[in-house]
Amino acid sequence: MIFYKKKRRIFWWGSVLVIFILVLCELKPKSGDVISTGSMDLIFSKEPGFYEEAFELELITESGTIYYTLDGTTPDNHSMKYESPILISDATENDNLYSMRTDVSTGFEKEEIEKVNSDYPGYQIPDFKIDKATIVCAVVYDDFGNYSDVKTATYFVGYSHKDGYEGMKILSIITDPANLFDYENGIYVTGKTYDEYVKEYRGKEYYWREEFWTLWSANYRNRGMKWERNATCQFFNDNILVLNQKCGIRIHGGASRGYNPKSLNLYARESYDGNKYLNYDLFGTGYYASAVTLSQGGNDTRTKAKDYLVSASIKDLQIAAMNYEPYILFLNGEYWGMYWLNEKYNTDYLAQYYNVSKDNVIMIKEGILDEGDEEDYKYYSKMIEFCSKTDTTKEANYKRICELIDIESYTDYYAVMLFIGRNADWPTGNFALWRVKKSESGPYGDGKWRWMIFDLNSPGFSPEFDSIQYTIDNDAMFKNLMRNDMFRTQLICKIEQLANTSFSGEVMGNRINEYIKFASGPMKVNDRRFFNDDSLDIFYKEMEELKIFFVERMTYLNPVLDSYR
Repeated sequence: MIFYKKKRRIFWWGSVLVIFILVLCELKPKSGDVISTGSMDLIFSKEPGFYEEAFELELITESGTIYYTLDGTTPDNHSMKYESPILISDATENDNLYSMRTDVSTGFEKEEIEKVNSDYPGYQIPDFKIDKATIVCAVVYDDFGNYSDVKTATYFVGYSHKDGYEGMKILSIITDPANLFDYENGIYVTGKTYDEYVKEYRGKEYYWREEFWTLWSANYRNRGMKWERNATCQFFNDNILVLNQKCGIRIHGGASRGYNPKSLNLYARESYDGNKYLNYDLFGTGYYASAVTLSQGGNDTRTKAKDYLVSASIKDLQIAAMNYEPYILFLNGEYWGMYWLNEKYNTDYLAQYYNVSKDNVIMIKEGILDEGDEEDYKYYSKMIEFCSKTDTTKEANYKRICELIDIESYTDYYAVMLFIGRNADWPTGNFALWRVKKSESGPYGDGKWRWMIFDLNSPGFSPEFDSIQYTIDNDAMFKNLMRNDMFRTQLICKIEQLANTSFSGEVMGNRINEYIKFASGPMKVNDRRFFNDDSLDIFYKEMEELKIFFVERMTYLNPVLDSYR
């Protein structure tokens, strides 16, 4: 009996021990898990930023082994093992790497472009060592194979004496090179998509009809979440790091996707780092955006001026116009050109600037529902049908149109587009408008449609172009509204007002001169990088043509306006 009790006690304590061990096993991170604990925190001895002299960077952790890379590659336990401080100096003397690729645009295929009688863009890989920064990506592994989050830093050394950066902000984007340049999945290259396109169509009737090399199928022309890649985005203002955040990046644009370099969309997402928004007021307006666009200028590649100059000139009109900030991009540590960072139209933008509920917004872009529920499209289609087909000479019908749309917004929008002579891919494309679905308080909660301006870099700015007749021929709603005397009068008055104020030859001439003074330095470096040409001959020629446009525009437009009075 005593023996039995002793055996039972041993069994009881043994069970407790087994349970305790099992609990410990469950609490211990499994091999290969990402963990973030105090013991595996990783410290860089220097913050990302600009330094005058070379220095030694120390990577510090309380426990574990540090591994790192210097080319943007995501580090793991097969990367370089950190054993001593890393010398950080001016990386410009390192060999060019990503900038030497010619698979980033079909624009490098000179012979094929000439076969279809298309304009050759003159791209060249740089024949000099471009400016560079040092990128350090590091991670900590413990003895069980568990690892910390990757920590990334960009270091610029000796940049105070370099040309082309005055007045510019800096953006460093770091991502695993495979995200950009992988043959099958890289978003920045022609890649597998292009090779399959060539195999199927080259030499056949369809291929030879497609004269625009920018539209030839390639990896960079693919869209959607499948073609978004994670990256670290580090924003510097006055050489001070103001935002260091993980983002999603995608190629942005239409035909300009085929250009070198390319525009990028940047997205804040909880899935990357828990943030729904970019945690900095990038435009100085109090707006923390969920997405922004880093634009290389669209079709306006040799001045990058038109979108910025026009948008900055029409802030007092009743149309949405994006804010712009000038940036130099470094992609995985290599100089990648001059850009404009601009806002992206979405529900967050409308909620910020128009004080409406983001969940109550309908937005149409290029005739397609961009924000809202599928059933909301009916509001747009019915409005377009009524405004395009009803007899606008009847007062009651025109009154109803003014209840459906903000007529001042519509008039302002068309006055701008007609003045600058937008054509080709407008008005059938590159247009956007919005409204609230259900009425709200406030001046923009009335459910009327309002217009949004963007993509002003495409064909236009020809002084003699009859943009009114062109738009009548291509826009049924505008054509129908032009039958109404009141609308025509209001439109003509608005165009003349713009010609005498914001778009006068004197006002725009001063704006353009200021832009030339500001942008010529950065554009010189930009053109040398992508064309091996730092003469700025094209830049000055196109800027002078833009000045002439604003001086001469009304000489040609006035007789056209008179015919509609």
